[in-house]
Amino acid sequence: METLTLAYKNSEQRIMKNLETGRILHRPKASAGLWLGPLIGLSAAATILREDNSYSEICLLVGLTGVGLIICTACLFVQLIIDKSPSKDFQIIFFLPASITSMLYLLGANKGLLTSVFWGLGTGSLGTWGILQLMSYFPRCFTLGEAITVTHGIILFLLSAASNLPLRYHLPPLHDDDIATTILQVGMIYVGVCCILPGFFPKIREKNFFWITIIGLLLLVVVPVLHILLDRSPLVWMIFYVFGSLSKVLMILYWAVCLILGAGLLSYQIRSGSHADTIHRKGFHFLAVLVYIPGLLWEPTLLYLASGVTMGLFIMLELIRLLKLSSLGILLQSGFLAFADGKDHLVSLTPLYLLSGLSFPLWMPTSNLEILPLLSGVLTVGIGDSVASVVGTKWGKTKWADSDKSVEGTVACILSQLIFVYAFAALGLIPNYVTLLRSTLSIMAVSFVEARTDQVDNLILSIILYISLVI
Repeated sequence: METLTLAYKNSEQRIMKNLETGRILHRPKASAGLWLGPLIGLSAAATILREDNSYSEICLLVGLTGVGLIICTACLFVQLIIDKSPSKDFQIIFFLPASITSMLYLLGANKGLLTSVFWGLGTGSLGTWGILQLMSYFPRCFTLGEAITVTHGIILFLLSAASNLPLRYHLPPLHDDDIATTILQVGMIYVGVCCILPGFFPKIREKNFFWITIIGLLLLVVVPVLHILLDRSPLVWMIFYVFGSLSKVLMILYWAVCLILGAGLLSYQIRSGSHADTIHRKGFHFLAVLVYIPGLLWEPTLLYLASGVTMGLFIMLELIRLLKLSSLGILLQSGFLAFADGKDHLVSLTPLYLLSGLSFPLWMPTSNLEILPLLSGVLTVGIGDSVASVVGTKWGKTKWADSDKSVEGTVACILSQLIFVYAFAALGLIPNYVTLLRSTLSIMAVSFVEARTDQVDNLILSIILYISLVI
């Protein structure tokens, strides 16, 4: 074990030095986070283990892509270790994961040759070369591990959309969750296009041209495309779906109250003119818990739809802030200055990470998850991390070695999650004692990771717990 630890540290130091030599700027005051690299691939591959023999095609594709992403990570690490001045250009070693992933699609998913090669090249290219591009375009915003996690998550989304949307052209979705998925996929592609266009066409960065562009794309492209794919009006479906039952209406009203509380907290902090401390920032985590637990228990599809829409809105608001558009951009900048922590540099990634961490299990393409894996984000990010921060800030005296986090905070992190899990067990929501034991051990392990890591815990903790609960 000591030999492996030493080899890991040496590899990390060499990669960090080579990235600096290649002028690829790493997030300061953080390690490379190499251990994050395979997490998205493992979580994608693990989803297929939760499916019956009749698993869906998209689940199979995501599982195979997960294997390809793990290979991408290994090849990227090898390239960064041996190349003393890493280039942002495409390297020949990156063809290896592209070739293997293409073969997986061809032989494992019975996709055609052209489709397999195209998807394999896309996965292999974005999963290696794309990570270096992300770190170059957003300097000091990511560690290497965080950049891999974000990029691999985007790859899974793009692959899911590429396999689902052409199918919906020939076979419109019938079930609510399939309709919601189609709407969210088209919507997120639209958001991505809106983010990319100002980079290629600087004129769009001006206020009037920006609003004309995004509204024009929405009305002239997105809505007609959804009409074709759904064979119905997306707006009419959303209205009837949201207001189609009393339980959904009550849930929306409850979420509206939580939204007002969050807006009030944000407004108060901006007006105070002071920077939010840890406890104030964790207030949004507790509000997220209040939103997600009822949604997961009673209206998971509605929560799935709402979380995707919220992610799109968050990204668009961040784009408006970066472009400094009108008074809204100024207001958003004030919020960024009030709540940004040491891990936010240029782009406000913390709220995006928080939403991703909470929603990650919901977004995975499987329908056979028990309640605990679905609650991975709520347990780790919403409850454990928040309680650890509050207790550690107020009463933490005994620090972990080489860390500013406290033992008291870690103990509180473990106990708060276990209290929640055992309360669910008392209500009969956990099927057996084996699951209870596994969740207990997993929570303890993830809490120690939270205490020791310098990576963005909003993003990674839920993924680790999810993997440990589904494998």
